[in-house]
Amino acid sequence: MKPIRRSCLVLLVCALLFTGCSIFRRSRSGAAPSGSLIPLNTAEMTAFTKDENGVVSYPGAIQGIDVSSHQREIDWDAVYQDGIRFAILQIGFRGYHESGSLNVDSRFEENYENARAAGIAVGVYFYSQATSREEAKAEADFVLDTLGGRKLELPVFFDWEEVSRGRTAGYANTLVSDYAQIFCDTVAEGGYAPGVYFSQSYGYMLLNLEALRSSAFWLAEYGSYQSFGYGVHFWQYTGKGHVAGIEVQVDRDLMYVEPEAETVTEVAE
Repeated sequence: MKPIRRSCLVLLVCALLFTGCSIFRRSRSGAAPSGSLIPLNTAEMTAFTKDENGVVSYPGAIQGIDVSSHQREIDWDAVYQDGIRFAILQIGFRGYHESGSLNVDSRFEENYENARAAGIAVGVYFYSQATSREEAKAEADFVLDTLGGRKLELPVFFDWEEVSRGRTAGYANTLVSDYAQIFCDTVAEGGYAPGVYFSQSYGYMLLNLEALRSSAFWLAEYGSYQSFGYGVHFWQYTGKGHVAGIEVQVDRDLMYVEPEAETVTEVAE
């Protein structure tokens, strides 16, 4: 077992949300397009590397995963030994169908306890199927109730996705940004750092990232390097990763930090 260095993790989250990260800063010219307050992606494309196992790396970035009950039982000590230092756990989800019931992920409790016991920093995400501002608020309240004051090293993420034959079919419009804002505001009021998960298309077309800029950004863009035009804090780069201790494929992620802050943002040792 490896204890998490709590003070260092708090500093890491603060660094991510308030001082920026290695690819989350203003452009070299000092301005984003059209006067936007959203920092540009200034990553050096040639600095990304990919090994024979499909693991993508970037200087100063930390390796992580995101998981749900679909990953079944996880050997978190083996996950740590394979170089994973953070995990974003599904805490719950809203059902696809008309009733839209709210549910806790069946593996959340064990994943939370065992990941942190293994020395892995933890955040959570809620899979949203909200179709109104009221439902987004209810989802955030559900997450806060489920957390029950538990400590998190990383943010609580809002993950809204349209399901073509589900209750969100046809709801992929700019109101989704309002849902994200309400969710994030409620999470922040509950004492947790908020975040938003999105694809490139949602980031460009659906979400008002400028309005959401006080939240952590978690981008889903599969490939060997990140090309999204704006800076993010977390990058999900594959949905077909392999990690020791997990028998099935798993999403792999990078978390960006400032190189000069490495001495105070080490997740675990």
